[in-house]
Amino acid sequence: MNITRRGFLQGAIGLAGAGMTTALAVPALKTLLPPPVTRCNEDDAHETLTYKSESGKWYENMGGNIAKKEDFNLWDVAIVNWAPKDLEQELGTCEIQLALAKVPAEPTMNGLGISVDDGNAYIMAYHTYKCPHLCCKPVFTAEGTSTISGKDYENMFLCPCHLSLFDPVSVIANVDEKGREVMAAELLEGPAPYGLPVVPIAEKDGGLIGLTTEIEWLKYCGQG
Repeated sequence: MNITRRGFLQGAIGLAGAGMTTALAVPALKTLLPPPVTRCNEDDAHETLTYKSESGKWYENMGGNIAKKEDFNLWDVAIVNWAPKDLEQELGTCEIQLALAKVPAEPTMNGLGISVDDGNAYIMAYHTYKCPHLCCKPVFTAEGTSTISGKDYENMFLCPCHLSLFDPVSVIANVDEKGREVMAAELLEGPAPYGLPVVPIAEKDGGLIGLTTEIEWLKYCGQG
């Protein structure tokens, strides 16, 4: 078989092209693969609710400490970290933040929070990690005026992205987008599909812990 100079060059160019195609295909293939799974360190897991370090807050010198019911006055709100072992399997993350608040008591809070002040108030935890609407982080607002209704309000959770307003005192049964019943701070206005879920808490060894008994309530916005 005779190989001409022209045939040799054509073959060489074809092999080079195939090599380049393969080389380009490898990075492209990698982009189709799922990202590496981040495994949580079990040694870092904690059911306790620990204060987040935040300057300018009433709890700024308590970062990392376990929250206690005695720390709170009425309408004190603190952001706490929560990292139970079940969190990675159930929600796909190692740690989330909750808003812990001391609020006036209502009967629906029984079994969800810690009763204090002879039953006149409760310590409650709210899932401010993600709004049920488009996953922004609601913040506690002591007072303000709604840009939706024009009404003044006090002591509410406000989603800063789309202005959904949640009442932490009115904890009611909601139905989420998957048909599950969820206990949540009532949605007063705004585009959120339902209220801001609460996280049941308990007291253990003098400190506050989060319970995973109702972890299903938190399965939205890509969690779980």
